Amino acid sequence: MRQPVRTSVILAASLVALLVFSQPVRSATLTILRLPLSILNGALRVVRLLPQLPTVLDSHEQLRAELLQNQMEIAQLREQVRAEREAQLLGAVSPPGVMAAVIGRSMLPTQQTVLLGKGRDHGIVRDTAVIDAAGVVGRVTGVSATTAVVTLLTDADSRVAAMVERSRETGLLVGRARGVCELIYLELDADVQEGDRIITAGLGEAFPKGLLLGTVTSVVRHEALGASSVWVKPAVRLGRLEEVWCLATKRAEPAMKPPARPASAPAPSRQKPR
Repeated sequence: MRQPVRTSVILAASLVALLVFSQPVRSATLTILRLPLSILNGALRVVRLLPQLPTVLDSHEQLRAELLQNQMEIAQLREQVRAEREAQLLGAVSPPGVMAAVIGRSMLPTQQTVLLGKGRDHGIVRDTAVIDAAGVVGRVTGVSATTAVVTLLTDADSRVAAMVERSRETGLLVGRARGVCELIYLELDADVQEGDRIITAGLGEAFPKGLLLGTVTSVVRHEALGASSVWVKPAVRLGRLEEVWCLATKRAEPAMKPPARPASAPAPSRQKPR
């Protein structure tokens, strides 16, 4: 207690000196006392806050506990969304198929593929159509016993017969760089515009008709060629795939043998009457 009292006395004396002495003395005194006054002011603030420290620490611990709880709830909600998404996908698919997890990917400009954790042993074959809840992902182009390679819609080798859902204009959707596709083989006056939905045309065996491929982002009319190019953004976020659904899978089934013919009864012996 003596130290604060002594400091207060010194400061009081300094203030009196400021009032008594001339302007140069007061200026010199203020310069000398500026640092001690600042330190004292900070110390007084700390002293005033000390009684609140336990409350602050309790609030910090409570906020930390609430943060951890919120993080756990967010993780649970993410898993719930993933499960609902999977259930939605399963419910939307009527043909037989296989759910497979994405275990690898190659997103090079010239090769955009993903690797699935299921293969021939699970019923996946080449040219199987692959979708998720948002739309078409791509097509199986390679398969082993336990894995399968899916070529995505945006791959340069991807080709899907497509149509404009609104006008029924048909063309071929091909993969381009930068994560987009192009709908080609459309006439110059084709009825297509930005915002149109592009769906599968159902030509061929891989893709059923009516699956969503993407949305038109721009239309380019080539007067000299007499044709239109339509740029399409895929409906599926191909860079964030976790699980996909493989359509039209086939499982090897043992060939059914024709039923065995019943053994013919022995012909009755004919005896000559005596």
